[in-house]
Amino acid sequence: MAAAAQGGQGRQGKRSEVVGALMERYGERSFAEEAEIHLGKTTPHALFQMFQLAALTDARVDPGTAVRAFVDLRGRRWGTAGQVREAGAEQVARVLEEAGYPANDSERIATAMTDAAMHLLEDHGGDLNELRDDADHDPRRERELLRHFAGVGDGTVDAFCREAQLLWEELRPFADKKALDAAARLDLERDAAGLRSLVRDDREFVRLVDALVRVRHDKEGYRELREMAA
Repeated sequence: MAAAAQGGQGRQGKRSEVVGALMERYGERSFAEEAEIHLGKTTPHALFQMFQLAALTDARVDPGTAVRAFVDLRGRRWGTAGQVREAGAEQVARVLEEAGYPANDSERIATAMTDAAMHLLEDHGGDLNELRDDADHDPRRERELLRHFAGVGDGTVDAFCREAQLLWEELRPFADKKALDAAARLDLERDAAGLRSLVRDDREFVRLVDALVRVRHDKEGYRELREMAA
């Protein structure tokens, strides 16, 4: 029993070490914080920008490129549903290609973003909070409605839920497949509730989940952390 307890303490200590190193290298800010999206209130602009960022991170680019592309779009005053609808898919796609997105991804994301803006304005007055109310704050129904109105896959919906859980408490705790896969490879907890237990609060949890997504794009850092976890 004593040996088992010591083994458990040793494993917990190693997990704490890995989480500490992970957060120090990749978890200073969440994606939404890095993109300077306002997280204080569930405003229509903040939620639509979270959707934009989610669409951008669900692509074959590293998260840093996704954040920079989002900042570029917002800098062009394409940070609301109305502005994106007015800009149109062709202009948005051109900016994304200039930011380093493959042509197929830039066209797909631009189309999803502009279609979502149009349907959001027509069906929900431009406010994702109305979608949330229509779903009765049920996470499963929220996901279904997001897929339906935006015409996007689970990857984009997952990326939205990662960030929006700070504003929509019914989503907490949420970690997507990308984050959970990295957590398993680092011998951390294998579900969202377990990962939440490793940090102090909800904001830090989102930073942890985003750090797990980030580390997948850093082969050397990922290898070092996996060696630390072994």
